[in-house]
Amino acid sequence: MPKNQAMPWQSYVDDEHKTVVFNLTMGESRFIDAASYFGTEIEASLFEDEASEPELEVFFTGTKIGGISAKIILNLVLDNQIIDILSNNIDESMRMPSGVTKTTFTAKGERAMSHLKIRALTFIPGTNLEEAMIENLFGKPDKIELADEGVSYWHYPQKGLRIIVDAEHKEVLEFYNQ
Repeated sequence: MPKNQAMPWQSYVDDEHKTVVFNLTMGESRFIDAASYFGTEIEASLFEDEASEPELEVFFTGTKIGGISAKIILNLVLDNQIIDILSNNIDESMRMPSGVTKTTFTAKGERAMSHLKIRALTFIPGTNLEEAMIENLFGKPDKIELADEGVSYWHYPQKGLRIIVDAEHKEVLEFYNQ
């Protein structure tokens, strides 16, 4: 692992109360900053339903961080201007069984996203993380919430992080501004 390679357990909340992970500051850093770090093999999708605000996600495929294979998902900040641009650059739109509409975009549409700010970052490691390993890397959580059977939420507010610990599936690390 390169000495300057940022790792997920090195996240922190800065003096402006913004989460910083992989040298990306939530609410300030842009998609293009993440692409220079994670690569350019992406799939961008807009998820819409009537009950909530649209969510624009960028999924990085085949990412390695310090030798760890991972999936990275960025949630980007949307505004009306980018929604107008994206609506003219739709590749495919489909309604999913959940009722959510998923829209993907042309390469031109994806390029138009490059300067959008990152609202949140999700890190899904390629290997399962045991609870002892999580505590060793991240420390003891401030709070643990029990959800469904075998699922718990570990909160690390000083790291701007929530970890979904799941006995059946891979863990999910969610970095966002508190």
